[in-house]
Amino acid sequence: GSTGEEVTETITADHVAGLVRMYAYMPAVGALLPQLIREASQGRYANLMALAKMMQGDLEESMSMGMQMSVICTEDADSMVVRAEDADTVLGNRMVESMASMCQAWPKGDKPADFNTALEGDLPVLVLTGEFDPVTPPKYGEEIAKSLPKSRWLDLKGQGHSVLGAGCMPKLFAQFIEKADARALDAKCLDKLAYVPPFTSYNGWEP
Repeated sequence: GSTGEEVTETITADHVAGLVRMYAYMPAVGALLPQLIREASQGRYANLMALAKMMQGDLEESMSMGMQMSVICTEDADSMVVRAEDADTVLGNRMVESMASMCQAWPKGDKPADFNTALEGDLPVLVLTGEFDPVTPPKYGEEIAKSLPKSRWLDLKGQGHSVLGAGCMPKLFAQFIEKADARALDAKCLDKLAYVPPFTSYNGWEP
């Protein structure tokens, strides 16, 4: 936890890249990044570093990293390939390199031969995606829904990885659980979802 004691640390590209990566999951929070980066460009790094540290602490406390590595190393190890075109980007290849290195030693299961085969069936399925989700993008939801005749794909405007709490989605989700009919949902209320403008100060996006 924070003690209130002032300390001096050096902010690195990895700190910034980590914030960019995690805030990409949450567009409403990511709207603060331009303000933070602007401050840092003027020599004021404290707030950027504070949020980077807070994010790192939150992740350590809220994620089971062992389980995450077991799943990733079983399902995605083959896709962890360093790409030359990513070398000079903000995120670079550091995450891919570190994950690939860990997966060389981490215990993993056997991936079924049909793991990447599209799911089929006539069960009612509600497929939810966020327009700006960096890890499970909308095209995945679209592909899944194609082979499920009783499915409904909803792509939530301006949202990131977690969409269940956005706008009227809790109401729609409850209706789906009650009636198990995704196609009958009246999803017009999702049109009210709005994009979050970038913050111009810590008071928000208004001058």
